[in-house]
Amino acid sequence: MAKLKYISENILVDLKANVPDNLERYRVSGFDDLADLNGWSMELSGVEVDTEKLASLDPGKGSAAEIGNSLLVFEAIKGMTPAMATEERIWTRLTHFEGLEYTRSRWPLKDEPKESSGLLGGLTGAKAKSREQRKKVLHQNITQVEKHYFAYGRTGYRDDNAISRLWWNAYIAKRVDPGDLKGVLTELLRSADIRSGLVERPMLSNRAGLLRGIIRTMRNSPEIYGTERTFRQFMIAVNFRGGGVLFETLSEDEMDAVLLKCRDDALANVNTKSA
Repeated sequence: MAKLKYISENILVDLKANVPDNLERYRVSGFDDLADLNGWSMELSGVEVDTEKLASLDPGKGSAAEIGNSLLVFEAIKGMTPAMATEERIWTRLTHFEGLEYTRSRWPLKDEPKESSGLLGGLTGAKAKSREQRKKVLHQNITQVEKHYFAYGRTGYRDDNAISRLWWNAYIAKRVDPGDLKGVLTELLRSADIRSGLVERPMLSNRAGLLRGIIRTMRNSPEIYGTERTFRQFMIAVNFRGGGVLFETLSEDEMDAVLLKCRDDALANVNTKSA
């Protein structure tokens, strides 16, 4: 285990300002030649990282890879607290070094098309089209880097940064049930829509008891996530019925009764619209 490293604020600002100039580093060469320069490898006291585990992250896009990667990152980083896990400089350092190979494989940059040349290209308009396409791909690549290599704000560190989103998945699962992280993650990460509905809503991700009840209801009533439409209607019902309910004061049975009514509301609403 090595000390977890982070970058200085000045380095962070410089990286953000120079994304277009660094695209080749993100695509191929990396940032290893900068690691020993001032501000690139500051050590975080009390937090350690197993870099070999991070090197084994699976760049696959399925829920199985997401579950396994979330568990792996949570196990690989020891001593991290939720307060620390909001710090962009930590996650940006990881995506630019220890997690770079995973990040570039999981969200690969597009190759810029070659520019048309010659008289024929100018006459047919191919050169102008090629130039526009190059600009489009360049914009897409810059956006991709800004989204997954950095971690600005709540949505950045919780949902977008390639490494931090995995840690937050597992942290939220631990709050729901410390003894069954994989089981909870299986429910949370069944689909992007479910993760969005359960993890990306502070009113849920910050309320472990309510989230625990929803996970329990989903396990007992898999029809809730049978379709995206049903799950969305279920979440609408939770918001509606839960508006005046302080779930934290309810017993497990009382909470389950409310959530089962939400299930029934969702199924009835879907069936009505399908008729």
